[in-house]
Amino acid sequence: MKRSMGGFFMAALFGISTLFGFSGCSGRPIGAPECGGVTDKTDHNAPKQIASKDLTEFYAHFYLPGEWSPGRNDRFYTFEVRKDEQGVLTASADVDSRNDTKISRPADEKLLKTLQSIIDTHKLAAKNGYYRVTAGLPPEFQKCHFNAVYASGEKLTFTKNNDPQAEWAKETYLAFAQWFAEQGDTSLLPPEQSFGPVKDCRFTLTDENGRKFNFGPVHVQEKDAIDGERLLLGKSSYDAEAKTWNWDDGYTLFPEDYLEQIHAILSAHDLRTFDWHSVLYRERKMTDEEKDFFRPAVQIHVNFADEKGLRIDANDAADLETLRPLVRDLLVYHESLFDTDPR
Repeated sequence: MKRSMGGFFMAALFGISTLFGFSGCSGRPIGAPECGGVTDKTDHNAPKQIASKDLTEFYAHFYLPGEWSPGRNDRFYTFEVRKDEQGVLTASADVDSRNDTKISRPADEKLLKTLQSIIDTHKLAAKNGYYRVTAGLPPEFQKCHFNAVYASGEKLTFTKNNDPQAEWAKETYLAFAQWFAEQGDTSLLPPEQSFGPVKDCRFTLTDENGRKFNFGPVHVQEKDAIDGERLLLGKSSYDAEAKTWNWDDGYTLFPEDYLEQIHAILSAHDLRTFDWHSVLYRERKMTDEEKDFFRPAVQIHVNFADEKGLRIDANDAADLETLRPLVRDLLVYHESLFDTDPR
């Protein structure tokens, strides 16, 4: 049968593209899986429990979004502990596999024990032998590798598509960042927290008797204005049994430096785990009751001039303990503005 020139040209083009590996993912090497193709080399017989706790080698490669260290947004990180050419057990960190961002120090037992604690906490042994990846995904979902070797000869290894929000990866990063900082290199530490100018603040606290106190800006009626000012700082309390708000302490004028004082109080405390703009933020899973306005024991809602905000609603005992110094500072300051004795 006679072939058209168009058909011949298309067949030739297909042959050339196949020869140079241009089918599937753009620039895909010959033999590599096509975009969306799944490679599964899982060892289903790999043990899901590791008896030893004595790590001798460690390797982790993953992707984390956000600014985990100054000037480094959305990166691949490789952390490793193994013997170097001189036989010295060495810890190293590599950002995006670039030599100018690689640091290393002789390792110690403290680091190894911290890493083992992460393995235990997140039950990573249950992933042993897993190898399943999908090709052609965005960077944040590309291959993540993990490998641990023990003095007993046991091994823990898995390869999977990266989870950019994996807690074990975040904790591994922090373990190395803090350990290197102790060795004199702070380049991996997450940025210090900084707040812009404060726009407004609302602060609510429930005491040990279940009574709720609230401080915040209030627009009052003209008859309640002070020196003609109707936007005042209000203090109120909520009686849960009567389900009523009481304004016994009423209102007061905002001090001229009120917003600066709030800024100074916030800046004196490390609130990165409560600030969703920070990579250290931990999302709190609250029940429906905890989401109720009247349920959280502590609420600190702050708006900043740069349109960012800090919203803390805490009921968890550990969170409340962490927040105790901040709550104390906010309460003492606000109570002083109403000429009452600080609690």
